[in-house]
Amino acid sequence: MSDAPSSAREPGEMNGPSGQGTLSARHIIFFVIAAAAPLGFAVGSTPLAIGRGGIGTAGMFLVVGAFLMIFAAGYTAMARFIPNAGALFSFIASGLGRPLGLGTAFVAVMAYAIAATGSIGPFSVFASQATSQLLGTETPWQFWAFACWAAVGVLGIVNIEMNMKFLGAVMVIEVLLLTVLSAGVILSGGAEGISLQAFRPDTISGGEVGVVLLVVFAAFAGFEATALFREEAKDPVRTIRRATYASIAIIAVFQAFVTWSVIQAFGNLGAVKMANEMPTEIYTVAANTYVGPFMSNLIVIFVVGSWFTSILAFHIATSRYLVVLGRDRAISPVFARKSARFGSPWVASVAHTTFSAVVLLFCAVRGLDPYLDLFVLGSVPVVLSIPCMELLTAAAILAFFWNDKRGVGLWASTIAPFISVIALSVVVYYVLVNIPMFTGREGAINWILPGLNLLALSVGLLRAFWMRRNRPEEYRLIGHWGER
Repeated sequence: MSDAPSSAREPGEMNGPSGQGTLSARHIIFFVIAAAAPLGFAVGSTPLAIGRGGIGTAGMFLVVGAFLMIFAAGYTAMARFIPNAGALFSFIASGLGRPLGLGTAFVAVMAYAIAATGSIGPFSVFASQATSQLLGTETPWQFWAFACWAAVGVLGIVNIEMNMKFLGAVMVIEVLLLTVLSAGVILSGGAEGISLQAFRPDTISGGEVGVVLLVVFAAFAGFEATALFREEAKDPVRTIRRATYASIAIIAVFQAFVTWSVIQAFGNLGAVKMANEMPTEIYTVAANTYVGPFMSNLIVIFVVGSWFTSILAFHIATSRYLVVLGRDRAISPVFARKSARFGSPWVASVAHTTFSAVVLLFCAVRGLDPYLDLFVLGSVPVVLSIPCMELLTAAAILAFFWNDKRGVGLWASTIAPFISVIALSVVVYYVLVNIPMFTGREGAINWILPGLNLLALSVGLLRAFWMRRNRPEEYRLIGHWGER
């Protein structure tokens, strides 16, 4: 049973004053899509799904997007009653109790911190390849890794709106490049004529569904972070709702279209063969064939930019989780401090920058591979934690509205969260059984890395129980800071 406050409130009552923030839905959508790295994901991850799971990958984007729209119905409905900018952590604390909420918050911090740091690996690899291909100059990955680390560290402590504009500008360029490439393929008729087979139900369900789900679901990672910017939004209720739905729809439709287009570039069978034999070159080869060498070069350049914006976006998300935890006194309140000049959470940002420096130094000294070790292995806790946190959130929404619908309709309060619990349970199962395929390793590593989530959860639970016994006043703030 939840130990969250049981008093019913009218929609929007706990939002605080509207119009105090500066971020619009557009700003937050830019953040979410930049974190999803449209170009970086397309080039770096989609070929894996096509090669292992077949051309139904394109249709799976629409299926997953439709499901997440159902999840968003309950998510945005409950967001009207949650004053805290803690996103999933605050939802779970309100619906399933503060201990589980705080445990989830610790998992979220770990997941976003690892996602940001681990993504420096592919950034540095693609940056090294770009300088080699375009300039004929060989540069070590370590140079680009620490250059990225320094740039993110600086941007992390400047004005958030400035970062949003930067993320938005790069994201628009990514989208334009992929749109031009897709248009070039479609207008040329593709390799074998235009086919819609990739969207047929039997095609989507064929092949390795688990692999496709694992990859496609990752494309939407971060959409739930819209609620992290609640206190900086112009209208906490309307802005977050619009940003959540729009982010899911844009990612689903755009990635489905782009994936379908690159399949047309090589034909249904040819695309699978190409994805298996030349996974990292499938998009540049398509660009060179259907648009021209200049487009291929632009993709090589902006893949690097795509990964950088994703790193920055996850760094920002990590900082905001630390701010909420510090403000709730779950960790030291020093993490809640903001810059007097920029209004940014500079202590939290510096903390994550320090964490990244330690990880990068360890990888450099030990001679680890920036992609296979830093990124792939480092992604395992993230790949599992995000659907698990969303599963708990769906259960929390169901529990929150169980005895008191608070004026919310049956669909958003009960039916949508129930469907989400079932569907997300299936996703978590598929992710778990496909981890060995994802890591490419055998043995203990495949349970040690997922186990980091349980470790973080346990630390959060123990911290909550300790606070409940020794600091009851601060314990009551967990996930409910805005209710004081």
